[in-house]
Amino acid sequence: MIVLTGVTKCYGSVTALSDLSLEVRTGETFGLLGPNGAGKTTTLRLVAGLARPTRGRVRVAGLDPWQNGEAIRRQMGVVLEGGLLYDGLTVLENLVLFAGLFGVPRQAALDALEQMGVADLQHRLAGRLSKGQRQRVALARAILHRPRLLYLDEPTSGLDPAAAAELHALIRSLRSQGVTILLSSHDMAEVEALCDRVGLLREGRLVACDTPARLKETHGPSLTDAFIRLTRRAD
Repeated sequence: MIVLTGVTKCYGSVTALSDLSLEVRTGETFGLLGPNGAGKTTTLRLVAGLARPTRGRVRVAGLDPWQNGEAIRRQMGVVLEGGLLYDGLTVLENLVLFAGLFGVPRQAALDALEQMGVADLQHRLAGRLSKGQRQRVALARAILHRPRLLYLDEPTSGLDPAAAAELHALIRSLRSQGVTILLSSHDMAEVEALCDRVGLLREGRLVACDTPARLKETHGPSLTDAFIRLTRRAD
């Protein structure tokens, strides 16, 4: 689904990514991890066609995102921390607005709310949702146009354990439907529970890519230990 080959991205004298080669397979949940400033956001911008690599090649579903940005974004759903909803609109009004932007019918908004288990909230103002409700509505917004690729940034940050477990079940359900999921999280338990494979970035370079179990075996004993050892700033 996503293939980056020898990708370097520079912003002036700053190198955000350096010779990054990475593949995210169709239908898997892939964890993209690293400390703040490691290059995760830059990678997403390249995948979404919002930035052009300085060197190297990016392909999403066989297309160049920079040259086919609109087509790629129509195949992608994004859930950022905080939900990106308009607080002064109802839940349904939020989703109908985005349905219009994607050129899909109003029924798609209703169907997405039903799928995410929040149809009963459709007339509530987004500003009056709990954080758990907001994340589920944001997920409904992200899937209403039936994307093939879903990017989740800290999807359960700040949620209580029960709400996080519910959201995890929804994410697994989407994966079972063939959606490719790119997940960024600092919650190692969440990563271990959801991800088939994990890529670890440090200072713009890929330092490891493997299953959570294999990363623990080779760099553990826990995934947190592996993360710390692999992403510790080079002296």
